Amino acid sequence: STQLTGNTCYFQTYLFALLCKVGRPIITPNGRSIDLRNPDLLEKVTIRIARFLLTFFFDSQNQILRPLTNSNFVLDFFRYRSSPYFTAFAQYLKVKKVPVPDYDRQYEGVTKYYVFTKSLHGYDKFTLEGATSSTPNTKSLQYIHDSDGASRKLG
Repeated sequence: STQLTGNTCYFQTYLFALLCKVGRPIITPNGRSIDLRNPDLLEKVTIRIARFLLTFFFDSQNQILRPLTNSNFVLDFFRYRSSPYFTAFAQYLKVKKVPVPDYDRQYEGVTKYYVFTKSLHGYDKFTLEGATSSTPNTKSLQYIHDSDGASRKLG
C-alpha cells in the first residue's frame, strides 16, 4: 500500500501500534474480519494526532514553537500543498467536523522566530582530522507472500 502520510515506515509502525494499543482489534468469531473494541477512543486519539501533526512546528493556542527543524524547512515548506499526508489529515478532520488548523501559520511562526533569532545553532570546537566510525544501513524490507494463518498470528 502507499504511505499516504509521506513518512517513514517507522511512522507507519507507530500508527499500527496505536491501532492495536488503543483500538484493541479482535478477530470476529467467523474469522473473516476484524472489529475494534474501542473505536470511539481510537477516533479521539487519531483526531488529536492529526491536529498535533498539523500544528507541530508552531501552535499559538498552546504557545509551542519548535523552530529547530531540518534545514529544508524554509525551502520545502509549501510543498505540503501537493503532499498526500496534508490532504489525508485535513480531510480526516473535516469528515470528523473538527476545524483544520491553518497550516500556513506553521511557516509564519517559524520564520518569524528566525528573523528575531540571529544564531540558530552553536557549535563547540571541532577538527577535520581522524577517523569517524560508521556502520552501513542494514535495514531491508521483507515481502509478504501470503496471509495464511494471519488470524492466528493477530489473535
